[in-house]
Amino acid sequence: MPKGIETKSDLKNSNVLKAADRLKPDKSRPIRALARSMEAASKVESHHHSWGQLVFSDAGVTKVSTPNSTHIVPPNHGLWIPPDMEHAATLLEHAKLFSVYIAKRDRRSEYELDSPEKWEECQAFKVSPLLHELIVKLSQISEEHIDDYEYWAVCTLIWSELKEAHPLSLGVVLPEEKRLKVLCNVFLEDPLPSISLKQLCKRCGISLSTASRLFQDQLGMGFSQWRQQVILANALALASQKMPINQIAYELGYASPSIFSAMVTRMVGMPPKVFFQY
Repeated sequence: MPKGIETKSDLKNSNVLKAADRLKPDKSRPIRALARSMEAASKVESHHHSWGQLVFSDAGVTKVSTPNSTHIVPPNHGLWIPPDMEHAATLLEHAKLFSVYIAKRDRRSEYELDSPEKWEECQAFKVSPLLHELIVKLSQISEEHIDDYEYWAVCTLIWSELKEAHPLSLGVVLPEEKRLKVLCNVFLEDPLPSISLKQLCKRCGISLSTASRLFQDQLGMGFSQWRQQVILANALALASQKMPINQIAYELGYASPSIFSAMVTRMVGMPPKVFFQY
């Protein structure tokens, strides 16, 4: 590709970032919302901004990556991204993507979350039907004909819903060490339960002993445990689309549903039929 020529995806990414900058929240408008239809495999390249962001889609699975973690977010689940955190996003299916921009917390403002420590890192949670409708409403409020009473009423309810949100473990921690990060990203692209650390090491040009040591040093767990966390996150995304458990097992590469069920039960202390209903 000749230098200086922008591809269609480059232009779309540029437009997304421009739209975000145009809707920068401030004291007079502390919460802003943007809704846009995105094609499957649409990407928003890594960036950061001085305000917090809630991102979710109405139908597709969204993958959000930060320097230290990857979050596989099912439809109608949101991911909170704190202010100033570097992040990139990929929408894995065609869907409408909602971005809610929230001004950095001000202790003098009435808009302050009850447990700030909960919101200092990326945090996933289920988007309630009420929160979904409120965000849709906010995204439709015209800037030219905005009604202050309506705007603040919607914002007050959005804030109330956010304060009630319960965190969910949908994040997969990533290492800082470059060689291990490459290996982890290779697995994230094709997370099969049958692939071994030895096979990944061969593909990534790192010794098995070095990779094993780095998993413990960097992540505090072995490859097997980390691999199961990735697979569980993917399983949650599929379950949120009402996919039957047997089909999820085969979709994720398990030889039988019983093996998959045993893995989930071992990790979360309950069978997938119960866990995925949450």
